[in-house]
Amino acid sequence: MKLGILGCGNWGSVFGIMQYHNGHKIKIWEFDKTRAELVNKTRNNAPFLKGYKIPSPIVIDHRLEKIINDSDLIVIALPSQVLDSVMKKVAGFDKKNEYLILTKGIDIKSLKRPSEIVGTYVDSDKIFVLSGPCIANEIIRGEPSAVVIVGKNQKRLKQLQYRLATEYFRIYRSDDMIGVELGAAVKNVIAIGAGICAGLGFGNNARGALITRGIVEMQRLGMKLGARAKTFFGLSGLGDLITTSCSEESRNHRLGKMLGQGKTLEYALRKMVMVAEGVPTAKAVKKLCVLKKIEMPICQLIYDILYKNKSPRSGIKELMARKLKNE
Repeated sequence: MKLGILGCGNWGSVFGIMQYHNGHKIKIWEFDKTRAELVNKTRNNAPFLKGYKIPSPIVIDHRLEKIINDSDLIVIALPSQVLDSVMKKVAGFDKKNEYLILTKGIDIKSLKRPSEIVGTYVDSDKIFVLSGPCIANEIIRGEPSAVVIVGKNQKRLKQLQYRLATEYFRIYRSDDMIGVELGAAVKNVIAIGAGICAGLGFGNNARGALITRGIVEMQRLGMKLGARAKTFFGLSGLGDLITTSCSEESRNHRLGKMLGQGKTLEYALRKMVMVAEGVPTAKAVKKLCVLKKIEMPICQLIYDILYKNKSPRSGIKELMARKLKNE
């Protein structure tokens, strides 16, 4: 297949390299012209990808039309908050392609999931989402990973499953688009909480409790919005949540750890090379909680720490002091 990848960050470039070695032709869009030309010339994508060069047959270009044209599948590896603005441009000259979404998040303004944003411009039968535990640095090292792919067109979904899987990148199928995307988004918020606990010096008891109760909150939101409960115990829910809550290579975990150590959000964001999707998603989840009248105390606490200058230590103390109840 010919893959056009939108996004030359860590995950976009790693996915492209993996699929190049899987036998596909790859083009990657980098929005900044100067940087696109530099990466295309040097094959060096630092600081997003360190220690690995992008193979020379992979094309890097700043012109969207050059990436979209002559591609069989457009792969979206963009931050969630810029997805709509990019899709507006793409829609101006593309009506035929299929789209595979790697983006994890919820748009703050519209409260739409990535597939809903892309679905504004593209037939829903042409939209697929791939999600799960995807620490890109582990994948580029050839470590085993398993993910899930979801879409309405089941025949095409199965074809993509087989054509994108590799000997170390195993892909399962699902038909719960809502659950897969919400799990992928909310786990980033919970992962910030796990990082905060680590920054405060808490151990595995706190992390285990956070992950377990975090799944409950993901389910509450998901079922209210039409997802199936069991999806949140799959790769895009529990699997991704464990990974991002425990890995030092998780950007959301790293950001949370800095907050737990007493750093400000502004300081933590300056230290981040890549986008920590849990930060904007926390705001979107807060809005959904109010709109749908859902109780999500962990996500509420993360929102208060991020946006209301809540003390992490006092916030966790208040969380633990809530009225006792059945599990």
